[in-house]
Amino acid sequence: MEKKILTKKPKILWVLLFFVNFLFAGNEFVKSEIRKAELKLYFSSDIERVTYFAVPTEEGITKYVYDIHGGVLPQGKGISHHSFRNIESFKIGQNSPTRLRVVIRSKQKALDKHAYRDNILAIPLIYGQTSTLKGGKTIDNSRATAPKIKKRKDSKQSKRYTVVIDAGHGGKDNGASCCEDRKEKEIVLSVAQRLKDRLERLDYQVYMTRDDDTFVKLPKRTEFANQKNADIFVSIHANAAPNKKLAKIFRGLETYYLSPAQTQRAKEAAEKENSVVLEKADYYTKNAYISLINREKIVESHKLGLDINRYMLRNLQEHYGEVEDGGVKPANFWVLVGALMPAVLVEIGYITHPKEGENLEKKYYQKLLAKGIAEGIERYLSNIHQ
Repeated sequence: MEKKILTKKPKILWVLLFFVNFLFAGNEFVKSEIRKAELKLYFSSDIERVTYFAVPTEEGITKYVYDIHGGVLPQGKGISHHSFRNIESFKIGQNSPTRLRVVIRSKQKALDKHAYRDNILAIPLIYGQTSTLKGGKTIDNSRATAPKIKKRKDSKQSKRYTVVIDAGHGGKDNGASCCEDRKEKEIVLSVAQRLKDRLERLDYQVYMTRDDDTFVKLPKRTEFANQKNADIFVSIHANAAPNKKLAKIFRGLETYYLSPAQTQRAKEAAEKENSVVLEKADYYTKNAYISLINREKIVESHKLGLDINRYMLRNLQEHYGEVEDGGVKPANFWVLVGALMPAVLVEIGYITHPKEGENLEKKYYQKLLAKGIAEGIERYLSNIHQ
């Protein structure tokens, strides 16, 4: 019986590897360069298709977005090192497993005359200029603009930044639970709503992936943030001890950013949060997808996590004394996959801890958590836009 089982394992492994290679194989981004006022992106094979749209912001800057269908971003690759007059920034990210996205921020009127041929995408960086790519497929997308962000009638100032807040779980998914009526989905929604109110008072444009007891699939959450062209994505969760024996031991704040998990604690936390959507996926399939994220987003998300964690601790410790710092850690949380902006997952405490769990239900404690997250976001954005 044992021999029969052993002979099946290589076949199963081969099938899994084939599935991963098939699912994540794509047209890899190879390199980029700027020549003759034109950004050129090179890929490993012919480009399937490129779609484009533009998003005007209230800051007077427009985001020009180019989606390369079939494109894949290898780990460590990026275009943020480029600079060019009249261009605020260059970014590239994996928008979905089969679509690579390039975002160019500029105050120029339009950058819509890109062209692609074979394995090259060429984007002119000066308004009105046409591509130097001879024989390429030129796309005139001057009318392809995304809907403008609506201004609130009660605000005379322009919104400074856009933040998407994700209250974890919801609906049929309670998340962690304790003590009969203590549910993660309810606590994190309350904190998320308080955070939204505080950020709006600071003149941010704020959206929530859910604002009631609704279940939202994990991939839809970052997809929503991308649609809103968010500058920041924050997912709020509450933690739980693995068993009753450890309930009095496990406590404290933890903040995570998307990267292959490096500690056992981070792996366990990620497995708990990912279980709703990835319960049938094997370890290698998960990590093959997550390895598509780029280094630039990892670094920025880490910085955001450090600021948020620091200010949450400061606010809670001023009023509640010692609060354990679980640190800022890398982990492969599925809810963060696909976000084109800096994204973090915040574990605001352990609902299974006797004291911390009670505090998490208190309105004032939730208010301090929201204040700390908001101040962390403020600190991060002020540093990168100085």
